[in-house]
Amino acid sequence: MSAIDRPAGNSRPPDSFRRRREIPGFTLIELTIVILIIGMLAAIASYTYRGLVAKARMTQAKTVLAHLFRTEATYYANNDMYTDNVSLLDFDPVQYPYYQISVVLDNGAQSYTGYATGVAAMTGDRWSITTDGIPTQDNNSPFRF
Repeated sequence: MSAIDRPAGNSRPPDSFRRRREIPGFTLIELTIVILIIGMLAAIASYTYRGLVAKARMTQAKTVLAHLFRTEATYYANNDMYTDNVSLLDFDPVQYPYYQISVVLDNGAQSYTGYATGVAAMTGDRWSITTDGIPTQDNNSPFRF
């Protein structure tokens, strides 16, 4: 049908344009919205995952300090004094890759404070334990348990 054969008031598009609109699919806006939602969910999942990993690593600090508490108690029972030499306590630094252990003696080696200082990914985290056996985290730690 040519433009001459059509009535003057008929403004319908030719058949090829009508068929194009009937093809199933998604619009660009729909695809953009789906990609934005997926991106937001990925960001939330990543943030949560990092928090869980940091929490698991902080559990390592509590574990190493509990180990320090038990070994210091054993050393004290045998020697009537505590030690600041962690090698005498059978500490294997490879076993605890995210924390470095140190001991500070007080009252002529009759009490101590043990420290687990974060290294590598846990830099800035610091935990301590005393003869009471309760591990505590430093208030200035960038990671909070």
